[in-house]
Amino acid sequence: MEKAYFKVVGMYCISCKSVVEKQLKNESGIRRIDVDYMTDSVVVEFDASLITKEEIKDRLEKSGYNFVRTVH
Repeated sequence: MEKAYFKVVGMYCISCKSVVEKQLKNESGIRRIDVDYMTDSVVVEFDASLITKEEIKDRLEKSGYNFVRTVH
């Protein structure tokens, strides 16, 4: 398993969290999604053989927010 870390631009409430999580909810390869609207961060634990970090970012951006991948 790998982790991808993102900063989110424009997420400001608890309902935003569910909008973001919904984008990856049924994706194969996604093991866990941690969204923290207080720190504008998203951590996705995933199987790199099934989905890439770029694919994750593309799907997250369908929520209407901008995501910037961070290095950890």
